[in-house]
Amino acid sequence: MNKSTNTVYVLSGYAKCAITQQGRYKLGNKHSIGLLTTDENYEDNISKLKTFIKGLGWESITFCMVETVNDISTLPNDVLVASFLRAQQNGQSLVVNDLPITVH
Repeated sequence: MNKSTNTVYVLSGYAKCAITQQGRYKLGNKHSIGLLTTDENYEDNISKLKTFIKGLGWESITFCMVETVNDISTLPNDVLVASFLRAQQNGQSLVVNDLPITVH
C-alpha cells in the first residue's frame, strides 16, 4: 500500500457485527461502513481489505460505492477527516456508523 499519497479511496458499504465491541454495537446488527485506503489497487486487493475489516469484528462485508478524495477540505465532518489522516498514516482506516441499518 502506498502510504505517502494524498489520494484516499473511500469504499462505502455495510457489514454485520460479528462480536460485541464494548457494548457499542449489538451482535448481528448491520451498520454502514466506510473503508478509507491509500491502496490504488484496492479492486485487486479487496480480499485483503475485507480481512482487515473482519479482524476488527465485522462480517458479511459489502461495498456499494467508491469515491476518490484528494482534498481533505472536501470531507463533510471531523470523523472522516480523522479517518482520512489515519488512512494516510496507516494505509487504511475504518469508519462505522453508530446507528444500525434498519429495514422497513
